[in-house]
Amino acid sequence: MMDTALNTLLDDLYNPDKNIRSKAAVEFGKTDDLSLVPALIDALVAEPDLNVREDLTWALVRLKAAAFQPLVALLSDANPKTRHSAVHVLTKIGGEVVVDALTGMLADSEPSVISKAAFGLAQVGDERAIPALVAIVGHENREVQTMLMDVLERFGEPSVQPLIERMNDERWQVREQAADSLGGIGDRAAVPVLVEALKDEMWQVRFSAVTALAHIGGVEAKAALQHMPEDSEPRVRELVAKVGRVKR
Repeated sequence: MMDTALNTLLDDLYNPDKNIRSKAAVEFGKTDDLSLVPALIDALVAEPDLNVREDLTWALVRLKAAAFQPLVALLSDANPKTRHSAVHVLTKIGGEVVVDALTGMLADSEPSVISKAAFGLAQVGDERAIPALVAIVGHENREVQTMLMDVLERFGEPSVQPLIERMNDERWQVREQAADSLGGIGDRAAVPVLVEALKDEMWQVRFSAVTALAHIGGVEAKAALQHMPEDSEPRVRELVAKVGRVKR
């Protein structure tokens, strides 16, 4: 690319008109010029418009070999929006190369960054991420809880044993969310630990165990619910009555 044209595009990345910024990002992506990565990274950090950020993301993904390390560097930025953007681009790059970087972001202080990293790990699908994902089961943020359930369900059977082990955690929130995830996965290997959880001291865990067993079904789950002593918590009693017959 000639210097004049390049300088024009660099200026266009910061034009007040978002359409011009978008066009410039796309043009950068078409060049395959690895030396342009720093300019694209700077523009990504500064860009306020979601659609333009997506165009910048596309351009960086095309230049991924050179973009990877600069994006990893952004993961330690003080601004959570910058970290979120970096995680998003790394997710789009995908492959084994991003697993360690995304796994590290599961410890981020910003819930939206954690959720984005978890989602990215599910898209990559590398089972090496499972221990780190299971380790944050019990997270206090609802967005993270919901994303984790979806992610671990996508991983399926390889997540079951690590989640079973978390059913012994001293925090009831961990046991509750582990039971929810086991129910979502639906693997009958989890039935014994869920049956045991019907006697948990916390009603929230018993509630999740009932829900999970009803979802998993089968003879053992059905028998456990049918013979479950009347619960002291009305919400659990109502749920047991509601699930009624469990699917085989």
